[in-house]
Amino acid sequence: MLITRITRAIYERGFRALERGDLDSLLKQFDERCTMTFVGDTSLGAGALTGPDLRRWFERFGRLLPNPRFEIQRLLVSGPPWRQRLAAHVRIHSTINGEPYENQFAHFLVIRWGRVLEDFVLEDTQRWERACKRLVENGVAEAAEPPLDAHPPN
Repeated sequence: MLITRITRAIYERGFRALERGDLDSLLKQFDERCTMTFVGDTSLGAGALTGPDLRRWFERFGRLLPNPRFEIQRLLVSGPPWRQRLAAHVRIHSTINGEPYENQFAHFLVIRWGRVLEDFVLEDTQRWERACKRLVENGVAEAAEPPLDAHPPN
């Protein structure tokens, strides 16, 4: 179906922007009212982030996981363009302290006219916690930071 192909292309474009570190292009895909939740009590955890907090989260992501690569394993899109739902199984690859890092996550989005209204990520947090320990051992203190909440830092 044409709408599904267009949505998939937009979704893939978002990952390519994140791989390049192009947060401006990536964040243009998010509605100003978007809420993002990244499940887990780790440095990438996030509860109902909105607006500028989304940028903070993606900036932290880029510092902790440089040069990520994403592989979409499965993707389902349903609904009309004004209320689409997207579910994906995605693998992520990166390098942490010179060692390969691989993980996977389930990604759920609500999209309205091509812009993300809700972003929910459920990752293998045990694997990410082990990677955070390696980062901390190598002097990356941010990897031990608590999840971001919906309030800007003081």
